[in-house]
Amino acid sequence: MSLTRCKTMVLLALLALGSAHAADMAPASGAAPIASADAYDPNRFEVRGGFLASTWKPLTGDPYANAEIVLPKLISAPGWQDLLLPRLHAGATGNLVGGPSYIYVGGLWTLNYDRYFAEAFFGGAVHNGPLRSVNPDQPSLGCRAAYHSGANLGYHFDSHWSVMVTFDHLSNGEPTLSHCSANTGLSELGVRVGYSF
Repeated sequence: MSLTRCKTMVLLALLALGSAHAADMAPASGAAPIASADAYDPNRFEVRGGFLASTWKPLTGDPYANAEIVLPKLISAPGWQDLLLPRLHAGATGNLVGGPSYIYVGGLWTLNYDRYFAEAFFGGAVHNGPLRSVNPDQPSLGCRAAYHSGANLGYHFDSHWSVMVTFDHLSNGEPTLSHCSANTGLSELGVRVGYSF
């Protein structure tokens, strides 16, 4: 999958999100707005999955599959302070053509606005990629453990289903945050679907 195709896929997903929101705003006979009982509730379990493509050399265009579970909030706070308290998420991202794959766990911070939402996540990961590669087609990831970070931009269709564009990054933070021998890193961009229950 080329970087151009990846960008096209993300653009189409964003256009679909905009079309869905426009359809929600358009007057329709017999259509009612989503009832409050059907509103998205971040205090439930959620499973997410989808496909991403590498945006980082030397693996540019490599396809990845992702599966993730998001836990309900363990602690809540009144007002805006609640935004500072993350949910926990854990998942796995697998390279579909034999490149490095990884598992991760961390915090997920969510900001909801009407049906739209934006998220940031940060935590740790363990990968199976090369630590120091002499092959120019493979990354040098330096250490087995790494930082895992990224962001989601998405849309809630109803209280259960959502779709999101995801940017996902794996890095050991060398030289500032670690003393690993190398830090090629991994970055992917793609689309995922979520189901809350």
